[in-house]
Amino acid sequence: MAGAGKGFYSWKARDAVGITYIAVPTPGLRPDTSLPELENTLAKSDPISRAIASDEIADYRTYQDKTWIIRVYDLLWREIGELGDDVMEMTGTDPRNAVPTATIKIKGGSEYAQTFMNCQNTMVGITVETGGMRLAYYVDSFDWEFNKDEWVGTIHCLGIWDILNYLQIWPNWLLPIQTQIPGRAIFIWGIRTVIVSMVAQASLRIQRGLWEWINNMFSLNPDIRAWFGSLLESNHYLYDRLKTPIYVSGVNPLLDTSPIVARTVRMESCGTVIQDITRAYGITVTVDLWLPGDEQPDIYTQTNPALRLYQPTYVVKCTDRSQIVGPTGTVIDSVLRTIVDLIGSFFGEMGWMIQTVPGMQGKFTSPMLGVNYVVPWAVIVAPDPGDKGSVSTCKISFHTQKGWQHIIGGRSPKWLNDLFNFIFGWILDAISILFGFIGIPSSIFDGFLANSFLAFQLIEHYGRRHAFGPYHPCIEVMHPTSSAPYNVETLFAFFNAFWDSRGYTSGQFVFRDGEVYKLGTDIFKGGLVSLVYDGRKRILTDYIENVMFRFTPDARDVLVQVGDGKAEEAPLAKHQRFISGVLEAVNTVTMAPQSG
Repeated sequence: MAGAGKGFYSWKARDAVGITYIAVPTPGLRPDTSLPELENTLAKSDPISRAIASDEIADYRTYQDKTWIIRVYDLLWREIGELGDDVMEMTGTDPRNAVPTATIKIKGGSEYAQTFMNCQNTMVGITVETGGMRLAYYVDSFDWEFNKDEWVGTIHCLGIWDILNYLQIWPNWLLPIQTQIPGRAIFIWGIRTVIVSMVAQASLRIQRGLWEWINNMFSLNPDIRAWFGSLLESNHYLYDRLKTPIYVSGVNPLLDTSPIVARTVRMESCGTVIQDITRAYGITVTVDLWLPGDEQPDIYTQTNPALRLYQPTYVVKCTDRSQIVGPTGTVIDSVLRTIVDLIGSFFGEMGWMIQTVPGMQGKFTSPMLGVNYVVPWAVIVAPDPGDKGSVSTCKISFHTQKGWQHIIGGRSPKWLNDLFNFIFGWILDAISILFGFIGIPSSIFDGFLANSFLAFQLIEHYGRRHAFGPYHPCIEVMHPTSSAPYNVETLFAFFNAFWDSRGYTSGQFVFRDGEVYKLGTDIFKGGLVSLVYDGRKRILTDYIENVMFRFTPDARDVLVQVGDGKAEEAPLAKHQRFISGVLEAVNTVTMAPQSG
């Protein structure tokens, strides 16, 4: 790649490794037949030739590279070598919107043991490549153990996604730490724009080092090198430093069709906020390692030379995999999706106006408004006893309801308690004046009858009561609160309580990667997958929550977990967070006192 040697790190020509793709013959496929030739045959030939070409294309595309390559890197992501036959066993997970992990057991005679031991002094990087995937990790710890008359090393790795847990969101990223006005950072827009903005702000603050000298000097850091740390580390390539180690793939706010969220943040990590605001949406945030020789990661770096990457970079991308699309392909879709979701959360299905996504509770569409659900490409059929399929394990759980009558509260409104205190104090003062008593404090009855009136609020779900009959033990549930009921907040609390206590179906299933669908080609981490089960009469749709792999000298397995086996969050909970976020934003802008 042109310019691969440019940058502030000492990359040599051998470090810029390109990737060459070659055609791999498969059974039934002539070695001299290329994929374009087969596609041409499929388009123009006679029916018999088209049928043969179709089968050969299917064989060609379902070929799965079983090769696993585990590479070791230094602190600048320069390759040191491959572990190769040193690996005894490797297991790992790649969860959605969380830190991937991997555990690698190596032979005691490995030449890289000393490298891993040095993880306490410098960063040691590891990549795992298989089937078109590259998973990047850093060594968190290394165990050097003597057992059964031999030394064995165990490498505990964490994914580079972990960098998001160590990027703090400042109230104002443009100002030094000593002056943070306003008191909270405000993010209101489509959730993809919000996530991209907060990560970009936090990473640019670190990578530009603008106020670094003020932050350290006024914090009494005696190490003067730290005052100019970013400048010293840039090696005279200041502009490249702005893109290293993190490059955030941009999102056009006007074309962001993801649901609208509102969140104020004060010194929380990007990882914590991402996990909090994405739990109710089909949003996947990935952190991938880009190395010189790879294709540029997005349209911006491909078309804008100023944004082109030259150094090893952590590329952050935010993708909406909810499969719900709007009519315009612009930010207007965000508004429509939010409106449809809010109406559906309150009233449920409303015929042709509001419909529930098949197999997904709490997700709504509106064909009338052009908000539609695109059925996932991947539909897995659970095998019946005796059948063979790609499904490794499958568990569907059906849960009964937990109460048809709910009570919320515990405290009377403050104005009512104050009114009682005033009345009893006035009565006591009147009696003292009437009978000439003195020295009796008027506040002696303060608190009398406090929290006795309007302290509790009750709602019965008659439909649930009728459906489950009079003998179901789960009747009444109390939700104690520290605030008074009979307000909008309590109304939301009732909606959430009835949702959380409903009868529901949850599940999770694991299938083998590459047997029917290929991870990274047909399906993606965080994407939707549907499972058809019970003789193809029922369907469960959920997100790919985790990718698990296991590597041994005898096994090469990649398993994909769909669903987490837990109940979905109440649909109104996300709207309650949105309203709370807007109110917090207003308080922040108006400099109103913050409670709590």
